[in-house]
Amino acid sequence: WDVPEWRAKLGIFGVTGDKQTNLIKTLSPGYRARLVFCLMSLRNPHLLLLDEPTNPLDMDMIDSLALAIKKFNGGVVLVSHDFKLLEQVAENIWVCDACKVTPWKSDIQAYKKHLRNQMNSDLKKMSAGTGVH
Repeated sequence: WDVPEWRAKLGIFGVTGDKQTNLIKTLSPGYRARLVFCLMSLRNPHLLLLDEPTNPLDMDMIDSLALAIKKFNGGVVLVSHDFKLLEQVAENIWVCDACKVTPWKSDIQAYKKHLRNQMNSDLKKMSAGTGVH
């Protein structure tokens, strides 16, 4: 690839201007993540394993990541606590709880409601002195 092609590819991931020529060690964690996503896209993978990918990202980059995941022509395993991202991209939800992984039969909004109800139930048990299991 020549320099203009590299710059165009970096620009797709929001790495523009002088950020394209800065030393990587001087970039913020968010810009480093953008570089990683750019490099991943160059390899044409069949499967992405993403563990909390939104941690260093700003809101615009999270939306860009969601769009890239939706356009990705392959499998994606995504571990995240970011409900905004999950709402945008999750087709199947698997819940890790009490050392078990089980499929969630509904959507992410229903899971959020389930968590809220569980938390309220736990708080009531704690205030009643019955303990939480």
